[in-house]
Amino acid sequence: MVRDDGAGPARVLIADQDPRVRAALRAFLRAHPGFDVVAEAGSSTAALTLARECGPTVALVDVSQLDKGERLELVRALTGELRIPVVAIGFEGRVRAGALEAGAFRFLDKGSVSDLLLPALEQAAEHVA
Repeated sequence: MVRDDGAGPARVLIADQDPRVRAALRAFLRAHPGFDVVAEAGSSTAALTLARECGPTVALVDVSQLDKGERLELVRALTGELRIPVVAIGFEGRVRAGALEAGAFRFLDKGSVSDLLLPALEQAAEHVA
């Protein structure tokens, strides 16, 4: 997917505490030419720093391991201050509601990520364009 504004592939920030998950997501996205992984973070602090430095057009954030306050702070900073659409992943329930309430563009349950990830990222990237 090349964005309609001619800006090329969507620039993706991956934020997940597990380096194996980050590696799997990176490999998955590299197999799709519409996405360029520009940064990977293992913590919310690193995610915010890298978002400011790398200018991603969309962020893929695992919010399941963050406490409520940290989840709200990270999603609000990315979507509000930095205006980066967030596709949050985690487990259903309060985490979903909290991520969406904080401003996440979309929430994906970890059990369905493989089927819905590309469409969600494409929609988020188009939302910016």
